[in-house]
Amino acid sequence: MAFQSNRYLTWYIATTSRSTSINLFASGVHALDPADLDVPRVDPSGAARLFEEGLARWLSIPADEVLFTPGATGGTLLALLALAEPGDEILVEAPVYEPMLRQALRLGTVKRFSRLPSNGWRLPVDEVLRQMTDRTRLVMITEPSNPSGTFLPRDQVLSLADAVGRRGGRLLVNEVYRLFTDAPSYHLAAESIVVVSSLSKLLGPYWARLGWLSASESLVSGLRIGHWNMGMPTAPAAAAGLAVLSRADDLRSRAMEISASGLDVVDRWVSSTPGLSWTRPQGTGFGCVHLPESVDDLGLCEVLDSEHGVLPVPGTFFGVPGSIRLSWLQAGDRLEEGLSRVARGLAGG
Repeated sequence: MAFQSNRYLTWYIATTSRSTSINLFASGVHALDPADLDVPRVDPSGAARLFEEGLARWLSIPADEVLFTPGATGGTLLALLALAEPGDEILVEAPVYEPMLRQALRLGTVKRFSRLPSNGWRLPVDEVLRQMTDRTRLVMITEPSNPSGTFLPRDQVLSLADAVGRRGGRLLVNEVYRLFTDAPSYHLAAESIVVVSSLSKLLGPYWARLGWLSASESLVSGLRIGHWNMGMPTAPAAAAGLAVLSRADDLRSRAMEISASGLDVVDRWVSSTPGLSWTRPQGTGFGCVHLPESVDDLGLCEVLDSEHGVLPVPGTFFGVPGSIRLSWLQAGDRLEEGLSRVARGLAGG
């Protein structure tokens, strides 16, 4: 079954858990050590609400427009379960983070639309509209895109949100990487929009699963009831989340600095390495690098890991064969060395 299949995470967990290579694969900052947090004592019955209130203050939105979820993946699943019925249609962009697609395939009839590198990863609004029917309940996109790290023009997203809303559907916008930049959120930019996001990639508390959905107060109220059917968020995670939020501004500033400094290094490397190209990302800490035409990305990454001690992610796992997703968020002072090793692997050295 489709839900039991996940090529990307099967590869990622098996490969990265044993790899000692220079890390060009992780699309988030280093994990935050729980021991470094001053976790407050909170009433377990009200911990989730306290976290939502703190998160809402940090996001500068009302607390009644935020719902704490077990990561962005849990938030996506909740949105699918709550906003679509069996037999409904769900439109999912390509490329996409595979769990988003697998969840949608399990719950509805899925149609795909492509954001192509040849077109600067733009949104094919006309194609999406042609595929929509009276049964379309959700359209799912990621802003900025994964694996390209690029943003769509805001008017394109709002045009799509308006079209989806007029047909009675919702536009689910994954903003997991947005806060690496100063780009504004799509929260309530249109009535049809539901935002899903997380603190993990940006701040490092992967272990706490600090995700959320944000939308209008009335919609969040309904999502909250749906969430009861999945189980409530844990008090320890919420308490940890409060501790993370107390350091969030400093942690975010550091993440943005790492992202910005690495981007210039990688951009120069792509420009100076024969056969490579990309659409320069917009601050996300990763990007999609297109390889010379004859290069197999899966085979290349295997060779890079085993023979050259460096590991990016094959673009095949995102639906972009012939490319690699290259992240510099955890490479540190070994970034330039890692890029040199990739170049040697491409040259057959």
